Amino acid sequence: MTLFSRLLYTIISVALLGASIVLIGVAVWRTSQGFWTGEGALDTMLDAIGLVIIAVAVADVGKFLFEEEVVADREMRRPAEARGSLTKFMSIMIVALSLESLVLIAKTSRETMGDIVYPGLLMLLAVLALVGLGLFQKLSQNATAAVPPDRGEDEEGEAEERPLAIGKPSTHSRRRPAAPAADPA
Repeated sequence: MTLFSRLLYTIISVALLGASIVLIGVAVWRTSQGFWTGEGALDTMLDAIGLVIIAVAVADVGKFLFEEEVVADREMRRPAEARGSLTKFMSIMIVALSLESLVLIAKTSRETMGDIVYPGLLMLLAVLALVGLGLFQKLSQNATAAVPPDRGEDEEGEAEERPLAIGKPSTHSRRRPAAPAADPA
């Protein structure tokens, strides 16, 4: 089943990358057509920027899926792994929402100011997603700190855990040595 899963995620990642390249091609084509005809060159350029932003977000999602599911080939066994993956994915979405709302604000501010409500709500959604991600980070911080790393895991500079013998004091005691008794002389 692992081989099938890796193959499926590879196909999905390649398809997303292909869609991203097509979106960038459409953006370039529309922009060049707008400049050649001279009609709405700025509008077509803003549309192209929006398409490129979406293309970058799609490519990032494809890259994320490929890295997490094919290259790393791991299941989320620890809270820290799930926390990192979710943070990475949400960061991609938040950046895409923010950039798209900025493009829409620039575009609608040129036309009708009454239409700026939708881009403003999109920006508010991006800010709420960022606040939600920060809240998730804060609340999940204790969960990731409470779970010890796997034994023998030395990849991230973490020391190996060694079990303490029962009845023997730890050599890494944090107590200070007792002060010498004062001389009664």
